[in-house]
Amino acid sequence: MNYTEIAEILKILLVSIFLLYACYLDIKTRTVPNKVWKAMLISIFPLLAYQVYQSLNYPISLISYAIGATFMILLSYLFYAMNAWGGADAKALMCLSIAFPFYPELSPFLLNRGIGVFSFSVLANSVIFAPFIVVAILFRNLVTEGFKGFFRHPIYYVAGYRIPVEKIGFHNLFEFVDENGKLRRVRRAVESDRGKILRLKKAGIEKVWVTPALPFIVFITFGFFVAIFFGDLVVAFIILAFG
Repeated sequence: MNYTEIAEILKILLVSIFLLYACYLDIKTRTVPNKVWKAMLISIFPLLAYQVYQSLNYPISLISYAIGATFMILLSYLFYAMNAWGGADAKALMCLSIAFPFYPELSPFLLNRGIGVFSFSVLANSVIFAPFIVVAILFRNLVTEGFKGFFRHPIYYVAGYRIPVEKIGFHNLFEFVDENGKLRRVRRAVESDRGKILRLKKAGIEKVWVTPALPFIVFITFGFFVAIFFGDLVVAFIILAFG
C-alpha cells in the first residue's frame, strides 16, 4: 500500500465521520452549521493537497477534476435554488466534489467508476436509496400493524408509521385534529406544529400516522458509502440491462 492509498483511506474515514455527524445534527435539529463543512475541508486539506501534488504530472486528470468539481458545485447550487433540497445537502455535495478529485478505487467490490466524477455517483446512489426505504417501512408496518389496515390506508403503510403523540418531533402528520376539533386523515402529510400536537393530546389520541421526513443528507451519506464500496449503482444497472 503506497502513501497515496493511505491518504485516500484517511480522507474517507474523516469524511465519513463528518457526514455521519451531519446526519445526526440534521435529524435532531434540522440544521447543520457551516462550521461542520469548514472543519471537514480543513481536516482533509493536507491529504487532498498531497494527492493533487502527486498528480501534477498528469494535467488531464487535474483538468477533469476541475471540470467535475465545477459541474457538481453548480448543480448542487441549482437544486438548492430550486428548493429541491436544503442548504446542508447542497454543501455536502459541494464539499464531496472538492474532497475527491479522483474516484477512490480501494474496494475489491468496486463495480465501476460511474462517469468518473465521484460526487455525481454519490448523488446517483442517494436517489435510488428511496425505494429501499419504502420497502423497509412497508415490511415494518405489516409486522407491527398487520395486513388488515394496509387495504384501508396503503399510502400510510409505504410512506409512514404510527408513533405515540408525545414522540412527534420532526415528523409530518397523516392524521391531525383541525381547529374545529375534527380528526382529519390526509393523503399528503402536513407539517407538525405545537398547535396540532396540543389538539391531538387534548382529543385523547395516543398514536397517529406520521412520515419520518428524513433529511436528504441521510440519503447522500448512504450514497457515499455505496459509491466507495460498490461504485455507481445506476451505471451498474444500466450495464446489466443493456450490456
